[in-house]
Order: sequence, then structure tokens, then C-alpha cells
Amino acid sequence: MKIVCLSEIAVPPAIMMPMKELEQHGAEVVIVEDSTVQTAEAFFGAMKKIEEQHKINGKGAEAWPAEPSFVAAVKDADIIVVHVSPVNQAVLDAAEKLKYVAVLRSGIENVRQDICAERGIEVINAPGRSAPAVADCTLALMLAEMKNIARAHANLMQGKWVTKYANAGNVHDLCNCTVGIIGAGLIGRKVIDRLRGFESNIIVHDPFMSDDDLKAMGYTPVGLEALLRESDIVSLHLRQSEQTKHFIGKAQLDMMKPTAILVNTARPGIIDETALVQALKNKTIGGAALDVFANEPLNADDSLLALDNVTLTPHLAGTSADTCPNSVKIIKEELMKLL
Repeated sequence: MKIVCLSEIAVPPAIMMPMKELEQHGAEVVIVEDSTVQTAEAFFGAMKKIEEQHKINGKGAEAWPAEPSFVAAVKDADIIVVHVSPVNQAVLDAAEKLKYVAVLRSGIENVRQDICAERGIEVINAPGRSAPAVADCTLALMLAEMKNIARAHANLMQGKWVTKYANAGNVHDLCNCTVGIIGAGLIGRKVIDRLRGFESNIIVHDPFMSDDDLKAMGYTPVGLEALLRESDIVSLHLRQSEQTKHFIGKAQLDMMKPTAILVNTARPGIIDETALVQALKNKTIGGAALDVFANEPLNADDSLLALDNVTLTPHLAGTSADTCPNSVKIIKEELMKLL
């Protein structure tokens, strides 16, 4: 069994090296270095072209050239491992024995999935590689908005000693808060694990899971309306789809407590942002902590920037130096099962 791994700027040889441990299980592991993407700008440029082309015709892998030495190395590979570099027709035609493509990301836009399906090649990915980072950031945003951490810091940096904020009288300890988690996937579950350490009362709603399934996982399931009415903090952990578009709109915001905080580290389209801005202006809800937005980057005149009851971060919840090592670990464990 031969495994050919492509090391690139986000996954240098030192990070890819744990794949060599698979040799203890009878595999031959070859690590090839990519010379086509040498800078962060080129890396993100490649990602953008691949993702844009995938949206247009499903063939994003053809939007960027494959590393020539990688194409040469895959001729007798049974498994290939890549991060964002393309597994396009040139790669797949060269890999005559290929059985598996492993992608060190949750997205697989950089793979010609149509060709793989035709040839019976299975595509493996690394879901949850950013889950710990997003879960950590979610808790940080809850605390920052509840405890006015970011606002207080910004004021102090401007020489202002401010101790009273818009939520005066509603700053609570997490142990006295009911936190409603919407979405019990990988990230939602990690957020719940972290909240248990704060001794919060946790209630859960997942539109794609039954109450019995949630109970079996040790959670307290509730309907969406009950969660919105009872929660001091509502945290969103859903994928974006037609089914979840504007999952939280005006009607749902009106159900929330006037002191409640809405946290979104998932996807922007899950919330009707126009309705949210209005709810925050009118104090229909207490505040919001957001990492994702309908327009990114935010314009200087964006309505959210004029509010005194929001904590905002620039889509960085999943940012962590551990993300790529996590990816390698996830894929290594999957390949170990195959071996």
C-alpha cells in the first residue's frame, strides 16, 4: 500500500511527518513538497479560484495546476493525501492504482469528485478539524459580550475608564445562565462540553436530530420556541443550507428574552441580519456576539458597527495553529483504519 502525501505551505513537511507512522502498519509513505504555492497570498488565491470554479461547474480542481512532481509520484499510489492543492484530471489520470483521496479539510472542492465517482475512488475528508478552535471562540464570545470584555478593553486603550455598559444589571455568571445550543454536531457538542465546566444549565435543539437521539447523547432536548424563550444565551451551530437560511429571523428574535445574547460562529445566512440589527437597536434582545457576517469584510458604515450591544470578530473563530496538525491526525487515524 503506497501513500503519497503532498506537503504545501499550510502543511509543511514537519506537520505532514506523522503520516510516516503509517509505515509501522505496512504502508510506504512518500511526502512530496509542492513548489507551486510558495506564499500565503498564492495559497489563498488558489483556494479562492478553486472554490469559485467549483460553484460554477463543480470542477474547481481544474482552476489551479497540480504540482508536477506530485503528478509524477502518484503513478503507483493507492492513496493520496492533499490539503488544498488540486486533485484534478491530470492527477487522477496519472494515478493508475488509486483507491482513496484524502483531503486535509472539511471541504473537498479541490477534488474532481465526478471522476472519482466514475472510477470508484473514495474521497475522505477531515470534518471537525477546526471544531476545538470554533468551540473555544464561541465560549470566548459569550464571556466577552456578557462581561463587556472587548468594550472595556477598547475604552481603556482610548484612555477611558468606563464601568457601566448597555447591559448594566444583566451581567450574570455562566453558572446562573441557561444556554440554548442550536445544533448538536461536532462543534455544538464541544461547546456543550466546555459549558459543563461553567456549570451552566444547557438545553439543546437540533432540527435534524430526534429528541431520543439527543437524550441518548445526554442532552436536554427542547423545541425551538422553548429554547428561545428560556435561554439567556443562544448559540448557533448549524450548517448553512436552504433549510437553515434565516433560521433565526424577526419572529424568532421576538421570542427571545430582552436580556438574552445571540452568538453566531457558524454561518451568516442562518440569521436574518437585517432583523437582528433592528432587534439590537430596539433592545428586543440584550446583545449579540458574531464572528460571521452577510458582507465580509464589513463596510465602514455597516449598521452593526454603530451598536453598543455587540461583540464582533472578523471570521476568525476557526483560526488556530493546531488546525492543520488536527487535520493530519484525523486523516492518519482514518487511513490507519483502512490499513
